[in-house]
Amino acid sequence: MLSLTLIIGWIPVSVLLLRHYPERIDLWSFFSLNLLYALLLTIPCYRMYKQAREGGQHTREQEELARMRRELDKAKELLDAFLQQTPDAVSILDLDGKFIHVNQASVEQFGYSTSDLLGKTIPCVPEEYRAEMEQYHGEVLRGKAIVGYETVRRHQNGSLMHVSLSYGPVLDKQGRVTGIICCSRDITQRKQIEQELQESQAHFRLITENMSEMIYLVKRDGSVAYVSNAHATFLGYSCEEMTRMGPAVIHMIIHPEDQKRVTELFKQCWRKEEEATTFYRLKHSQGHWVNVESRFKPVGNSDGVGDSMLIVSRDVSEITKTKEMLRQSDKLSAIGQLAAGIAHEIRNPLTSLRGFIQLLDASVGGAQRNYCQIMLSELDRINLIVSELLVLAKPQAVRFQPKDLSELIRNVLSLLESQANLKNIQMHASIDEQLPLISCEENQIKQVLLNLCKNAMEALPDGGEIYVKGQQVSAEHIQICIRDNGCGIDPERIPRLGEPFYTTKENGTGLGLMVSQRILEDHGGSLQIESERQKGTTVSIVLPVCVKSASQV
Repeated sequence: MLSLTLIIGWIPVSVLLLRHYPERIDLWSFFSLNLLYALLLTIPCYRMYKQAREGGQHTREQEELARMRRELDKAKELLDAFLQQTPDAVSILDLDGKFIHVNQASVEQFGYSTSDLLGKTIPCVPEEYRAEMEQYHGEVLRGKAIVGYETVRRHQNGSLMHVSLSYGPVLDKQGRVTGIICCSRDITQRKQIEQELQESQAHFRLITENMSEMIYLVKRDGSVAYVSNAHATFLGYSCEEMTRMGPAVIHMIIHPEDQKRVTELFKQCWRKEEEATTFYRLKHSQGHWVNVESRFKPVGNSDGVGDSMLIVSRDVSEITKTKEMLRQSDKLSAIGQLAAGIAHEIRNPLTSLRGFIQLLDASVGGAQRNYCQIMLSELDRINLIVSELLVLAKPQAVRFQPKDLSELIRNVLSLLESQANLKNIQMHASIDEQLPLISCEENQIKQVLLNLCKNAMEALPDGGEIYVKGQQVSAEHIQICIRDNGCGIDPERIPRLGEPFYTTKENGTGLGLMVSQRILEDHGGSLQIESERQKGTTVSIVLPVCVKSASQV
């Protein structure tokens, strides 16, 4: 700027001097006059320029300050509008815990007016929660950024309310804490909903955990969402074990013959989103199979899309057994009707045939006499079958009397002694002394003992040993065990023993054991069979003690 002023001042002076006084202006005068003129002209011009520049800068600073002040006011208005419109109660506290600022939501949430709060400490804290609040205030004052927790506050009308609080520090330019900003949200309604939900879940679990049905909820991806405790009761697997199985449960516990059918039904329910019911077998943790009936029901999410499958199963083993018993009952009914007809139609001709064969036997000899003996033996066999059928045909009038069971056992063994000797069978008896009396029909109990001992003898075609043991197993019951060391019975055939016409013997009728079971049931007793192939069979009979004997015991 100075250079420009010198040039501007020097040009006109030089021109004037050269025009009017060319002879009087030497080089030194020329430069001195121009320099003097430039100085006289430049200094005031420079001062004027500087003042003008400073004035413009001051004006710009004033304008900038005014603009910043307007923006600050606008920001304050926006911040105040935000604080007043937000549903959360926002307040600012000083270092002493007194209110500096509160928004309208604070007034509405706690019921206190602005004048009740400004310049005062928090009035809505129940006494039992004050120590908790002071602890969190202290953490913020010591520089912790944000502290959030849920607690209880008291409304101005005295009612308690659940709130979610968050505290944060107010910092100055040096980073020092000058106050606390507090945000509060009323969560009383949410807490009520959560409590209702918890109660509903508790009721749901109470119901499901006490149901006899097994409840199994599986997601579409195969993960298990819920398993009821009934699985442990009926299948022996804990909830954790069932959950760990996941998708592999189909191959691990469903019967191999049922896996394909159950898998296809499961996929069909997913695809068609419809319910289905089926029967199949599940493997118990102890190894045996349990018959179950399961209902598959797709369950939709909040959008109505099926994302889970609810499987409700129940143990129908007892129902299956009941159906089987009904089937057996129908068989017995048919046998009874058949037996009644046989009794009337066959027994009389059998008597006549036997009489004539005995007469014929007395009049012939040699081989013909052997034929008569064979016919008489077969007639006796037919008569035995008819007699056993008559026992099933209708209940016979029996008279129960107190009897000594040990005496009955010895009588039966003495009857079979000669036959056992012929077959090279040794019979051993071990009977406790002074067994209490039982109330029974003597001939029927003898028939049961004879049937079971004969079965044991027939299991020893090459000879062997039979052990008969009688003992009192409780104050109310006596047990008789008949054990042989014969060929034994396949375990899978044992459940069917006692069915009419089902036998493991080549010439058996399948009625002897069934008649024995019927007699024992009529006497309030029971029969159990244990056997192992090539190791022998044990038949256990349990009979109740006579009431009089039991009272004496």
